[in-house]
Amino acid sequence: MQISQKLFLAFVGLTSIVLIATLSLARWSFDQGFLDYINGLEQERLQHLSDELLTLYAANPEAQTAPSVMTDQQSTRVWQSINQTTLTQVISLHAPFPKRNRPGDARPPRPAGDNRPPMGPDRRLGPPRQRPPFSPPSGPPTGLYSAEQQFISGVDIGNVDNRISLTLLFNDHIVGYLYSSPIREVESSSATAFSQQQRWTSVGIGLLCLLLASAIAWWLSRFLLIPVKQVMLGVSYLSQGNYDERLSPQRADELGQLMANIDHLAMTLSKNRSAKNRWLADISHELRTPLSILCGEIDAIKAGIRTFDSTQLNSLEQEVLRMKHLVDDLYELSLSDVGGLRYHFQRMNVSESLQSTLNSMATSLEEKGLTLQSQFQPEVYLSADVLRLEQLFINLLMNSMAYTDSPGVIDVRLSQQAKTVILTINDTKPSASIEECEHLFEPLYRQDSARTRRGSGAGLGLTICKNIVEAHDGTIKAIPSQLGGLCIEVQLPMHRE
Repeated sequence: MQISQKLFLAFVGLTSIVLIATLSLARWSFDQGFLDYINGLEQERLQHLSDELLTLYAANPEAQTAPSVMTDQQSTRVWQSINQTTLTQVISLHAPFPKRNRPGDARPPRPAGDNRPPMGPDRRLGPPRQRPPFSPPSGPPTGLYSAEQQFISGVDIGNVDNRISLTLLFNDHIVGYLYSSPIREVESSSATAFSQQQRWTSVGIGLLCLLLASAIAWWLSRFLLIPVKQVMLGVSYLSQGNYDERLSPQRADELGQLMANIDHLAMTLSKNRSAKNRWLADISHELRTPLSILCGEIDAIKAGIRTFDSTQLNSLEQEVLRMKHLVDDLYELSLSDVGGLRYHFQRMNVSESLQSTLNSMATSLEEKGLTLQSQFQPEVYLSADVLRLEQLFINLLMNSMAYTDSPGVIDVRLSQQAKTVILTINDTKPSASIEECEHLFEPLYRQDSARTRRGSGAGLGLTICKNIVEAHDGTIKAIPSQLGGLCIEVQLPMHRE
């Protein structure tokens, strides 16, 4: 199954789950709300019924002759003295919903001092209007109870859970209660038809939404897979070794960032491949030169053109040492790149080590016609590998000697700032541009300017220096010097992390 189909099914499945849950909750909420609405109408029916019952209660002679505040027993006797047939008829045949006032049904104003409870519209003292004797009951079971919770008339509800109740007040005194059974399910044909209609409407809306969601999911899955396919294409280019193809993303989201990273990876791999090819060409060139000289001199000796004496032996030895030096540098650089060089850090006096290195190279500097200037801050201590740091000093000084014209000056300065040791080596012309300085620490880098490689060096000294500095958690950089040549600055932390 393709990823587009899986994505489409995932969208449809998630939409279906959310849609079913939403419709189910909406249906449950509708059912509960519908029952609450019907029970609310039942509460209104009880309120309308209470008006007629209180009218009967107020019209009873015992209630009219009783004191303004009656006891619960007295109010019970009033209910019992009312015609029970009339009470039953009012309770069982009362309309389920209160009638609306019609024009001309305005209630007459009460006389002053009338404390009787309010009556429904068009109600008068006296017996209620007669209803048809065979009218079917229109409301749920309803019972009338006295203030003492004694059943009077209607249907004995009992202790039904969540029963609907209404308190009957006469002269601000409780004279009875109306209880009605709550409606837990719809039994009316019209209400049932309405509920069925809403159910089928919900199902239709759900199917329509699912169809719409499926169409959107199909389009969205295809739209989202466009950049994914571009990423897959870019990865296939990399796996085939084609590093020149670019995705050129036009997106600002995570997929666009991923395509940009793939382009950067392709560019890096292309540079590494070019660097590897350049490495092989440069190393072959460096090895071919002494080997060609050795083969030429050996052939000349064998042909009798040259005699094999100490001079020829020294010449052969120099070429062999040149190859050995190149091989040793390559081996050390490879170990440094893979982390194979072992460092033994200890507290050392950097000033003393640097001065010792300068003393050992003083003769070589004088023979080349170079003047050495030095300025040290005494007693500069550092946690470092003594041998590797001396190798760093030697390589940097050898580089300055090889690339400084005679007569010239090499200026060495050592200082300490805060928790950092700073070593700077400045020399006189020739110099290098800022662009060329950025590439001086690359292996076998060849300059096109006056500071081209001289002598027997293979162009690996500064690369080894960079690896040694980075192993000490420091930094090294090259910039044009104010003396007209090159300035190399090394910064080493006094305490490694």
